Amino acid sequence: MTKFYKWLLFISSYAPLYLLLAISTYDFKLTPFQYYKSILNSGTNLYFWFVIVTLFIVSFVAIGYFKFISLNERRSLTGLKPINESILSYLITYVIPLTAMDVSSINSLVVNGFLFLIIGIVYVNSDLLYLNILLILFGYRVYNDSSNNIIITNYSKNELTIYMNTGESILCRKVVKGVYLVRSQKQT
Repeated sequence: MTKFYKWLLFISSYAPLYLLLAISTYDFKLTPFQYYKSILNSGTNLYFWFVIVTLFIVSFVAIGYFKFISLNERRSLTGLKPINESILSYLITYVIPLTAMDVSSINSLVVNGFLFLIIGIVYVNSDLLYLNILLILFGYRVYNDSSNNIIITNYSKNELTIYMNTGESILCRKVVKGVYLVRSQKQT
């Protein structure tokens, strides 16, 4: 997986933040049409909404790739333990504080931009691709196996238990070192 795609996954991991920022800047006193007109007349708001919409599009494209990436190897699943609580901790620790960002203050935007960049460098260089709330929202679960590998899968817990109990190997793809995608082949 390329560093570029890792950055796309990092951007997608903040999709809840983009939604919260969009809601916090929306003026609910205006009708959607009036608000749209006010955005077009304000350069700062126009740039803000352009960035938010772009980040949303990038987020969904990056996660959508998981649905279409080919699975190219087989492996057995052993000792799977859910680690979704890591995703919740990540969300609370990094996303929630960023919602206090004042989009009308250049200082706030610069400080939060640097914080976002620093978190991104750590995320990408540490291969923390599984810390992504959009994966959970799109039906993926994250597990740790007995070899301490991360398994990202959209199989149900019952289906995974059957694979573990039978010892049958399952199609997967190594996303990065120690992180595997195991996707159900049934149509959803």
